[in-house]
Amino acid sequence: MKRMLALLPLLFALALTQSATEILDRVEKNLQDPWQAVVQGLVQGPSGQEELRARVFALPKENLFRIEFQKPGSLEGNFTVITEKEVWNYLYLTNQLIISPKEKAQVQGLGFSPQGLGDLKGLSERVALRVVGEERLPEGTAWKLLGQAKEGQGFASLELYILKSDPRPVRFVFRDEAGKVLADLKVVEFKRAALRAQDLKRYPKDAQVVRR
Repeated sequence: MKRMLALLPLLFALALTQSATEILDRVEKNLQDPWQAVVQGLVQGPSGQEELRARVFALPKENLFRIEFQKPGSLEGNFTVITEKEVWNYLYLTNQLIISPKEKAQVQGLGFSPQGLGDLKGLSERVALRVVGEERLPEGTAWKLLGQAKEGQGFASLELYILKSDPRPVRFVFRDEAGKVLADLKVVEFKRAALRAQDLKRYPKDAQVVRR
């Protein structure tokens, strides 16, 4: 009996790990069709806290995502395209399209890697997530997942909230190693949409393409 009691914490931890995987599988199945949404909230920028607003367009079956930044002013007009292996960052002020390997890409002036805003499956490969409970949000009850990020992600830990009634992410909280919030972002205006790959990949024809 004592041995069994000693094993309970381990069994409980394993159950939570399996639940996190199961939840992310539900999200993946629920978000197979093209969709779009708005991500908005506060981020810690170079000059202090700033408001972020971006539109996300997703073609999950093609591993293709596009994030168009509207706020802060320093990122307005910029966009990020996430493909299966690369991240394209378009800089409006310099009219440059910077193409980087997916594992190295960050958005200049944002302070953390943005890929997870659209590509939740890819994010889960870079953050060891576990279920820590449930929380009631304005959208409804959500699972709360917590995880530590691998090195080079631009953030140390992540809180991720997944809506139970319609499995999809509704909030991201990114923190640094000291626990300071780098970004607290909510996903709003979610809807399924008719999207095409060529539209998500479009960029100005006269842009300078730089590979890193």
